[in-house]
Amino acid sequence: MHKYRWGVNPYDIEKWINEMAMQGWHLQKFAWTRFTFERGEPGSYIYRHDEIDRFATPYEDDYLEFLQATGIELVDRSGNIVFFRKSASEGPFELYTDKKTKISNLSKKVTLLLSLLLLNFVFGIMGLSRDFSGLATEWIGLTINLGNILIVLLLTIPLFRLVRLRKQLKKDLDVYTD
Repeated sequence: MHKYRWGVNPYDIEKWINEMAMQGWHLQKFAWTRFTFERGEPGSYIYRHDEIDRFATPYEDDYLEFLQATGIELVDRSGNIVFFRKSASEGPFELYTDKKTKISNLSKKVTLLLSLLLLNFVFGIMGLSRDFSGLATEWIGLTINLGNILIVLLLTIPLFRLVRLRKQLKKDLDVYTD
């Protein structure tokens, strides 16, 4: 079964994938917004995600081998997002990425979303002001410019969610243990 889900918050996607697993749908692979599940025993796996640097880092192979040695299975990787799973019968598991790294990864996403948002906003506003300043309206240009404004509106909510999550992580950051 294929499902499509757009989300910029990997923690929300992880929660959704675990909810799917509780219903018996286990993640097989994913690519950006497309997730492929196969039917299995409900609740038999727990899924976690991690963000690994996109380009091969010296520690990546060692990290993946360590996880495999502890019974954690690599499910799939798309870009720098990796999903792992472990049998639920072995108990809960967590991937202990420190909060500073989580904050750094969220900051990268916030910067990217903010850049896209501002770029679409500027092009949308400039285009709309040009569209309404003339005597005749070009419908194709108007549609594109309204599309830019729609993209701004669609990116605003995920951006605020990421900023709120990053702010919460910063608030919980313990400088002595994290």
